Amino acid sequence: MDIKKDLIRITSEYLEDTLDYEKLLKTSKEYKNVLNTLSNENLDNEKGRNDIHFNNGKALGSVWAALCIDDLVRTRQFIRGIHKAIEEKKAKKETIHILYAGTGPFATLILPFILRYSKSEIKYTLLEINPLSFNVLQNVISKLGLEKHDIKFVNDDATKYKFDNGTPDIIVSETMQNALDKEQQVSIFYNLMSQGNTDTLFIPENITVSIDLKEKGIAVEKLQRKHYHKQNIIFELSKETMFTSEEIEFQPGKEPKFPKTETIIEKEKLVGFNELVLITEIQVFKDIKIILNESGLTTPKSIKDISENHQGAININSQYVIGTSPKFDLEIL
Repeated sequence: MDIKKDLIRITSEYLEDTLDYEKLLKTSKEYKNVLNTLSNENLDNEKGRNDIHFNNGKALGSVWAALCIDDLVRTRQFIRGIHKAIEEKKAKKETIHILYAGTGPFATLILPFILRYSKSEIKYTLLEINPLSFNVLQNVISKLGLEKHDIKFVNDDATKYKFDNGTPDIIVSETMQNALDKEQQVSIFYNLMSQGNTDTLFIPENITVSIDLKEKGIAVEKLQRKHYHKQNIIFELSKETMFTSEEIEFQPGKEPKFPKTETIIEKEKLVGFNELVLITEIQVFKDIKIILNESGLTTPKSIKDISENHQGAININSQYVIGTSPKFDLEIL
């Protein structure tokens, strides 16, 4: 069996325009099985389960990073978004450079393209901080016979890494949880994009977090986007906001400091709602998005039960704070 051809066949489902959940589930199982077989490494042990903690968030343990493939729509949409970005860049340049920060043990989101494009078309920088994931990644690439491709492996912290192989055309990093909790997505974005330029594409292209009101009386399994009413976008992570916002404070050698945001919800707007939530929405690239509840990345995060609120208006002060466990600091009055 030609494993490379088999992987191309398997991952072709991610690029189909029509979403078929049954086929997608089968694809993800096959993809994961092939990668696990190639790695020949048991990641489900203490070493593989241990996250790595930093002063600006955590990097996932290898076993958890590998399991991200089971988040079906997330995997599909990122692969489709990357493909669309590649085609856009390739229309302008003969050879493009992709930096993938936080590859996990398999470089799941970029491997389909290493298999599909020739070495003359794309060069890669694969950046991973976890030593176990980094070693497994190198072994998988070697076993697939992809060493002849222009691939640079870097075992480093993506929040500190400095470009030494030219400015990438596309930067990919999916190192996040819903509401941008705990992981290093924001720090990685600001470190890498601050070294890029207005032509550099970052995948995902845009992440917003908003404060929403959830309608009461709707069964959990029937909840849709229409049952959540957006009150205020309290954070946006994108190239546009990075280059244009005058409210974000930057100091050399320090994490960016984000402004506080005030959200006031008047009493009359609270009628018919029972919960305050944070909603994460992801624009992977152009029209390719991950919307509410399509992924673990976009599940609502409950911040307050307001079913017993009889005090009138609600005032919410919010600020995204980067620390050992990045999160939104919320003061609800």
